[in-house]
Amino acid sequence: MSSLHKKSLIATAAIFCCRFTGLLREIVYTRLFGATGALDAFLTAFRIPNMLRDMFAEGALSQSFTSVMSKVEQQTSPEKAWRLANRVWSQLTSLMVCLVALGVMLAGTCMQALYPERANVELTAPPLELPEEESADDYEFGAEFMGMRTDADGLPVAVFTTSAPCGAITFDKPCIRLKLVQDLKPGEHVQLCTTSRSGTLQLERRNFIGLATDLCRIMWPYILLASVSALCMGALNVFGIFGIPNLASAAFNLTTIAFGIGIGYFIDPNFGPQALYGFAIAVVLGGVAQVLVQVPKLRKLGWRFEWNIGISPRGGWHFVDPYSKKVWYLMVPGVIAAGITQTNIFINTSFALYLEPGSVTALSCGFHLWQLPVALFGVAVGMVVLPTVSRMTLTSGNRDITDHLAKALRFMALFAVPSAVFLSVWGVQIASVFFQGGRFGGEASMLTGSVLACYSLGLLGYAGMKVLQPIFLALEKPWAPAMLAMVACAISIGMNYVFVMVFGMPAQYLALTTSVVTTVNFLFYFFYLRRLLGGMSCSILIPGVLRICAAGFLLAVVCYAAKLLCFDGFTDWAFFPRLFAMAVGGIGGVIVYAVSCHFLRVPEIVEFSHYLRHRKTNPAE
Repeated sequence: MSSLHKKSLIATAAIFCCRFTGLLREIVYTRLFGATGALDAFLTAFRIPNMLRDMFAEGALSQSFTSVMSKVEQQTSPEKAWRLANRVWSQLTSLMVCLVALGVMLAGTCMQALYPERANVELTAPPLELPEEESADDYEFGAEFMGMRTDADGLPVAVFTTSAPCGAITFDKPCIRLKLVQDLKPGEHVQLCTTSRSGTLQLERRNFIGLATDLCRIMWPYILLASVSALCMGALNVFGIFGIPNLASAAFNLTTIAFGIGIGYFIDPNFGPQALYGFAIAVVLGGVAQVLVQVPKLRKLGWRFEWNIGISPRGGWHFVDPYSKKVWYLMVPGVIAAGITQTNIFINTSFALYLEPGSVTALSCGFHLWQLPVALFGVAVGMVVLPTVSRMTLTSGNRDITDHLAKALRFMALFAVPSAVFLSVWGVQIASVFFQGGRFGGEASMLTGSVLACYSLGLLGYAGMKVLQPIFLALEKPWAPAMLAMVACAISIGMNYVFVMVFGMPAQYLALTTSVVTTVNFLFYFFYLRRLLGGMSCSILIPGVLRICAAGFLLAVVCYAAKLLCFDGFTDWAFFPRLFAMAVGGIGGVIVYAVSCHFLRVPEIVEFSHYLRHRKTNPAE
């Protein structure tokens, strides 16, 4: 096996632990709180610091830092590389402290901008008061719209009369989305309900925006800790260490789960919405654990932290070290390019708040399942390729780089294609196995599974984008992908607006938008790099990918047949039969795919077979 394959598999194993524990964290959320407005508020509050983490920390900054530090270590010495690391860490900490303070102050403004504008509801019959953790699902009643008025605080109030029995209407302190009543005329009869079924108006609790604001303020310090952790990860990657940095993310997930359950239970043993405060606190504690896990290995490699901000105020503020200046220079356009997917998910979240309750949760759960194979193979391969290509730009020609990239893309496709097939054909079944239970029911599994199927259409493009994106930093050409990222973001906003605000389409179409945008990004990256490098070694890449796609097609046929013949009424099954069926189906699918790849002579499978035969005949090596 090649060095690329070995290091990629090591990174993949570590990332699997990270993503699997992240999936466990999501399962805990859904089992305890269900696909509800309260959990939507938590996920919405976490979306902003998490988006910035992906853009500034684990995205652009980490990649630009790894690229520059690799070259410094190659050209000079490890001591100078660690000196650069201390400067960047000091600069980053100073920046993030200011960003956290600003985020805490503006959390309320951000949540108000995300949540749809609402009007209070005045009913002639007294509303039914429900406990915070309960809801009157699918309860409808007829009402007559009497008009709008303004209360003493200057807030809009929608006035209704109803013939529904007294005490059988809806929540304490009901409200309604302002957009739903703006076009109504006095005397018009409508259907009000406690969920957003088609053709009805929805009543909602008022306190979710306040809950989201509080949770956002608590979780903002996480961006500081995640940024420091990402730089630790980048430094370890420079020295060929890929396991521990990704296991640090697993430490974050496990800490969040353990402390979230403990503190949440202390706040509310019934795990109502107030228990989410415990999980918000646990997110910050998880960030601390994520940093501490990596420190021993850094010290073993020779790192000793020194506060060295590396910026001089004399003669105007400027960088003392040209290498740290280059890190930030590469980061600025990289923030735009590397954060495009998280930005798109953030946009999806804001639009999903206009849809039925639980849409944000469905998008989040589907995205986590979608990211599992992307992170395992796309991110892992990209992580290994970046420092290698950074060094190759100093010593090798473009042909060596393109051959390396072609093999990396082909290796990624070997795993991404079957993952896309499984997630698209068995989306509902996979979502049901992972999330269904507790307060997360079969209908939520159906919604999450259909969202996941739409996400899967862009899986190959997203994974390929993760492989190619860091290469622009290694080549010090970061602005081209940044320009497309802005165009893609505009496309995303436009498509989401048409789907949600014009046609009223459900959350699946938001996931479809993400797939379209990521695929377009990958195609742009590929053809631009092909032009930049004078080719992309298509003779190495295309035949292998075509063979992989052919094996994926055979797998899709088998999976679809199994779905029709064996999985009828799957969401109504008990948990263990569902788990057993998915385990057997998954193992069978992997066997079908592996055998297909073997007979189709996929290069990676052929190379792996030669490696096993060589190990068998030469066990001492």
